[in-house]
Parts: sequence; structure tokens; C-alpha cells
Amino acid sequence: MENLIPGPPWQVRQTTLEVNLGHLKKNFYLLKKEAKNADLMVLLKSDAYGFSHKEVAETLDALPREAGLHGFAVANVEEGIILRRSKIRKPVYVLSGIQQMDEDLYRCLQTCALIPVISSLKVLRALDSFCRRAQSPQNFHLKLNTGMNRLGLDPEEIPQAINILEKNKLLRMDGLMSHYACSEKPNSLLTKNQSKIFISILEAFRKSGFNPRYIHMENSYGLLNHCLPQGNIARVGLHLYGENNEKMLPVAHWSAQVYQTRNLKKGDVVGYGPLYRAKRKMRMAILGVGYGDGYHRAFSNRAEVLIHGVRCPVIGAVSMDLTAVDITKLSHIKENSRATLLGVDGKDRITAEELAKYAKCIPWEILTGISPRVPRVFIQ
Repeated sequence: MENLIPGPPWQVRQTTLEVNLGHLKKNFYLLKKEAKNADLMVLLKSDAYGFSHKEVAETLDALPREAGLHGFAVANVEEGIILRRSKIRKPVYVLSGIQQMDEDLYRCLQTCALIPVISSLKVLRALDSFCRRAQSPQNFHLKLNTGMNRLGLDPEEIPQAINILEKNKLLRMDGLMSHYACSEKPNSLLTKNQSKIFISILEAFRKSGFNPRYIHMENSYGLLNHCLPQGNIARVGLHLYGENNEKMLPVAHWSAQVYQTRNLKKGDVVGYGPLYRAKRKMRMAILGVGYGDGYHRAFSNRAEVLIHGVRCPVIGAVSMDLTAVDITKLSHIKENSRATLLGVDGKDRITAEELAKYAKCIPWEILTGISPRVPRVFIQ
């Protein structure tokens, strides 16, 4: 029987996301140089911001010990289990997914060697109870609420936390952490107050005999702006992946196939609505990408793509699988040509920050929103 199974998926799919792992490694070393004596904790939440946490983790886990990779951070236990099944050796921290503690979860943390981030007295007490019953120690990092008001112990809860730790030596607070609300604004009153509160709580722990080995509060912007020089770990995500930092190399190249081209007369309409009517004689192309791939409908009549290094505006409504662009500036565009949606083409680049402005969102949302149906192609 004839083999009907096709070759690699990017040979048959209309849109692909190329992930340059070589650039990823170079960005890591650039950030480590910026971090000086601090090591880096790499964020792998939401499938490594859409770049594949398995591939990213395996690439960085293979770096030499002296490279300065402390470990990885995930959002929940499920993401951590996947990393351990991929034979990742470095420490793996569960940032936000430990909001209750039961016997199964405790056993999973121990079996998979996942390090929980504890962000409430309730969970700290539950962990205390499980450690006592199992007569087994548990390393963890304690998260503080220093003003962002999401997760973390409030300053007034610290005496209770110290009391719990003093009574159970099986509880090993290996790290103390918090998170900045706006580290891109290092001189803001909020950023300065958060740093001040964090340092004061750290000193309270030290006076009580607890000296956590790891101190971390800086994210990508926090590292860039050196918001907490006392820290010895920086948690990096967006900048590592090549966005919102001019020193970093682009990691992503998202492209789409040109399906068809056609000529329009003045007055012709394009797509649903219709949201676009030609004001002049022009030429257009239909791309094989749409909001089903994560190319936002908000890009309709707003975003641009790059074809042969030339910017081509999106015209009409972005539909689920197709997007129209104006190619009047280009004289020779063939079907099966590629349009760059995100990344570098020639001397120009479309960034996640640019796309986020069109969609009135943030770059993180652009990257994590690229659909799993878009094949990831990895370049060393």
C-alpha cells in the first residue's frame, strides 16, 4: 500500500514558527554578563512563551556548569513533570501552582524533585504538617507580597511564618523571592518601595536565624535596570527570547505562505464585513494564516508583514485561516512565497512589541498566543 504519511509538517503547513536556538544561547550569555555574580533562572511558563519548553530546556540544560544557569521555573506541577520526563537535570521551581497541599501533591514534589514556591500561610502550614508526618525535609522558596498584590505573604504575616519555621527544622526555606509590578520603571515610587519592603523582610528573617541561600526578585526588566543588586538569581523570560531588548538577538521567525495574488479595481472589497474597500487600483496577496493560528483579528487593517524585506499592510478582516495584504509596492510576488509576520526579513524586523501595539495587548500575549497548530521548527 502506498505510504500516504507526509514529510515534516512544515513542508505541508501554511504557517511556521522558526525558533533559533543558537540565538537563544547567545542571549543567555548576554543576560548572564549583565547579571554579573547572579545566576539565571529561565522562565518556561506557557510552553516557554510559545517556543517549546522541552526544546528550550534541553538546549540550556546542556550548557556547561560555569555558564550560570541556576534552573528553570514553570507555572504548575504538570509543566514540571514534563521537564523531568525530558531528563532535565537542573532545579525546577513551581511558581504559582502550589495553592493547596495534599498527600498526592507532596509525594509528586518529592518524586519529581520539584521545588515549590510557597505563597501563603495556609500552604506553609500544610507543608509543615506533611513534612512532620513523612519525617522528610522539603526545600522551598517563600514568596512575599511587596506591593504587587497578587500572590505572596504580606509583611504582617512574616512573624507567623518565622514561628512555623522555628518549630520545624524539616521545612527548609532555601530561597526568598518577590516580584516587581513595574520594573521597567526603576525610579518609580512603587518599584523603590517594593525593593525596600523586600530587604526589610529579608533582614527580619536573618535576625531570626534564617539566611536563605537564594534571593531573587528581578525579572528581565529588573535585571536590565538592576533593581535589586542584593539578589543572586534573576528570572529571565521575554528578553531571553529576543524581545523588548535591543541587545538581544531575535529568536522567533513566524512566517506564512502566499496562497494567491490578485488585482483589485477601485471600489473592490476584501474579506468579511467588508472592512476594506480599495481606494485605488492595487494588488493583493492572500496569506495562509489567521486568528486560528494566533494572528489576532485585531491586526485587521492595522498590522504589516514583510515580504522580501518590504512592508505590506494587512487589508480587511483577518479571518480564521487567511489574511490579505497589500503587495502593490512589489512587482514580483509568486505563490508559495513567504511573508514574515514576526521576525527579521532583509534589513527590517517586526517585533512582538509592534504587534502588541496593533492588538492593544502586551508582547507576552503575542508570543504565548501563537497557536499549537503552528509547527515549530528549531534551528541550531
